[in-house]
Amino acid sequence: MKVKQETKYLDKEWAQMNAHLKSFLETGDQEALHQFRVQIKKLRAMLDLFANTSKQHNLLKQFKPVRKIFKYAGNIRDAYTNLQLSAKYELNNEEFANGQQRIIEEGTNEFRQKGKKYLKNIKETYKQLTKQLSKIDDKLIAEYYKNQLNHIAAGMAISSFTEDMHTNRKLIKILVYNHKLADSALEGVINFNISYLDQLQHAIGDWHDNVVAASLFASPELNDKPVVTKINRKNAGIKRRISSLSSDFLSKATTLEGALA
Repeated sequence: MKVKQETKYLDKEWAQMNAHLKSFLETGDQEALHQFRVQIKKLRAMLDLFANTSKQHNLLKQFKPVRKIFKYAGNIRDAYTNLQLSAKYELNNEEFANGQQRIIEEGTNEFRQKGKKYLKNIKETYKQLTKQLSKIDDKLIAEYYKNQLNHIAAGMAISSFTEDMHTNRKLIKILVYNHKLADSALEGVINFNISYLDQLQHAIGDWHDNVVAASLFASPELNDKPVVTKINRKNAGIKRRISSLSSDFLSKATTLEGALA
């Protein structure tokens, strides 16, 4: 992979991240904030690929200023998600709702006040990263994918439904996010069933979202046992689906699209 190709991809994804950030700073729109965070995940995945297939091992470290902004935005997003869950499960707790709304409003105001600083930090980070990009041998990219798939397969084989399962999902998403960028390097070397992997990571995501929701409603502040029971019952079915999907993971992940029964 040539530096020109890497830079082109970085520029495209970086521009989308900036656009979503500017939109949130102007409007306070929650979807813009969500998409801003998604773009950061995509960029981090890309840098993980570059860092593990080139001599530039400090790329993720240089990306830290952007990751810090990601975490600040996460506090706002978590409160918004809690409100969405409250509405979904018809929770009638005015004190809780008001508390989450206050976190959103205060967090958004503070975030927008620091907007110019964030944009400056992002710009400086971009400059540093573009100086470090170097040509990557396609063989190393294919090897990276093989190693990661083997690592995930080993993890899926021993993981129960704990945080380890969520870690497996993160590793899968890195490969999925980078698929278009790595596609030419993988062609003819390793099959990569993105449809299957997307199904699996979405299922794990649904399971993890329900775990977070159950934890929220089981907290001393809410202690809503009927809702927790409802969520756990729903999650039992999702766990069965994940177990079915994840069996023989490596074979399924490297089977051509449409070839799975």
